[in-house]
Amino acid sequence: MTTKRLLKLVTCLLVMGAPHWAMAGDPTPEREWTPRQQEVIDAASRGPVGIEKDFEAWEAGYHEDWSYWRVGADEIRPRDEHMRLVREYIGGGHRVLGFELEPVDVIVRGSTALLRYNATERIEEADGTERTVRFSSASVFVEEEGTWLCLASNLFSPPAED
Repeated sequence: MTTKRLLKLVTCLLVMGAPHWAMAGDPTPEREWTPRQQEVIDAASRGPVGIEKDFEAWEAGYHEDWSYWRVGADEIRPRDEHMRLVREYIGGGHRVLGFELEPVDVIVRGSTALLRYNATERIEEADGTERTVRFSSASVFVEEEGTWLCLASNLFSPPAED
């Protein structure tokens, strides 16, 4: 399956999963994950904490064909562009203080997985102020040589709470 066809499939799955976003503020019930599902969750749970010290370790968790799409955007951001922008952001003095991932669903079929989750990042801005970012994602992972790599990420940021 080509990357383009896989991204179209993920988009369809993402749209079908939209009701989960309506519950983004609800706590995720405790679930029993299979060992394979837990492997995918663990790969995503590392998040960007410590990225300012070891950018390459974080970047290595993304497949060379990875791309990013913010729900509603007109274009997909390719891996190289995204990594450059993140490197510049971190280089500008921003730090990720915390990352929490709440898995909603994990579908594993062979060496491919779809992980749907809600996440919270705590960021220290260059001026020292803290900011909290919440988002929901449907991400496709592929297993290569025993390692789960993120192949595509679709993110949705719910409206800010008042």
